[in-house]
Amino acid sequence: MICFSKLNLNFNIHSIQKELNELLNGNKWMPHYNTRDYIGNWHVLPLRSPGGNCENPFADLFSDQQFENTILLNRLPQTSRLLEELNCEKLSARLLNLRAGSIIKPHRDMELAFEQGEARLHIPIFTNPDVEFYVDEDRVVMNEGDCWYINANINHRVANNGTTDRIHLVIDCKVNEWLTKVILEGKKKTIFLQKDPIAVQQTIRNIKMSNSNYSDELAERMEKELIENQLIAKFLSFISEIGLQYQLEPIADETFLPGLKLRDGTLIVDTEKLLYPGDILHEAGHLACMPAEIRMGMNDSLPNNDLNNGGEMMAIAWSYAACIHLDIDPHIVFHDNGYKGGGQNLIDNFKKGNYFGVPLLQWNGMTYPSGQENNLSFPQMISWTCKQNMYINHTAEK
Repeated sequence: MICFSKLNLNFNIHSIQKELNELLNGNKWMPHYNTRDYIGNWHVLPLRSPGGNCENPFADLFSDQQFENTILLNRLPQTSRLLEELNCEKLSARLLNLRAGSIIKPHRDMELAFEQGEARLHIPIFTNPDVEFYVDEDRVVMNEGDCWYINANINHRVANNGTTDRIHLVIDCKVNEWLTKVILEGKKKTIFLQKDPIAVQQTIRNIKMSNSNYSDELAERMEKELIENQLIAKFLSFISEIGLQYQLEPIADETFLPGLKLRDGTLIVDTEKLLYPGDILHEAGHLACMPAEIRMGMNDSLPNNDLNNGGEMMAIAWSYAACIHLDIDPHIVFHDNGYKGGGQNLIDNFKKGNYFGVPLLQWNGMTYPSGQENNLSFPQMISWTCKQNMYINHTAEK
């Protein structure tokens, strides 16, 4: 699920600011109707509303009316042109003014999310550095002229701690192919939604009560999907905790590991195409074992050279250590359909202390050498990500 995305769209924000400056002082702002959700002053000017009514501040349809431009929008040619540049169906469009010192409390706008077919876009027209906009617990810094998709179905809140008003152009849109493309291509944060295990288990129990071959097969498939869902959630949470980046999005092209690819140091995950959740840890290991300046340039497919061959060895050792740390069966990562059929052999060697790839992790300063005090040694890790560029240092020494 996408939490927010900064769209790669450019607008002539100065011309829009100019025409709004000339207009806003002469218009009557309406208080936002949801008075329980804010403290202070939060006002609305409708630009597209049900039936084109310029006195209707609502962003929802409550009758057979359609969203239409208001008289106010017809007086704003630059703002109208901006809306036309959004190549999708526009629903409501409003100017929202959160005045200085005012607060919008944590709230959710139900069913208003990209994945549910509607997307809310925010374009700051006037703002200041002391505006704090949070989606869940992530602060989203929006500058004048930016265009952001915000998943309004997630808890979000705003505080204008500055001395000037914050005015956003807020547009609700129908999701189409164009909007899907610009949201997915934007700089975004995604989260993986973990299924409720209690609810799923209850459903499985109900299905099993049918006592048929079909119901047994369906229950078995649901149990497998639940386990995989929980593993994916666990791995992605771990990746985030150690400071690596991932994105959830469809992958159209073929990749070495189904459902996974690297893009500019970010792990791209297509959960629909992912065959083995443990592959997430292996690919994360490739990113983790490289210093940041090398990691940010890592893309599919990695060239066949000494650097990446060494990275493969470290990723194998790193992912084994991650299995132990996360208390999961190493066979989830070293499965029979990977490592050219040698997954079991790798596990056996690790258990015997024949640590493939570990000397490179030690050289990189990521795990303990043998014989350290207090029994600190692999698979315990000093750091889950490479903090020093030994590759530059090694080259310089040569």
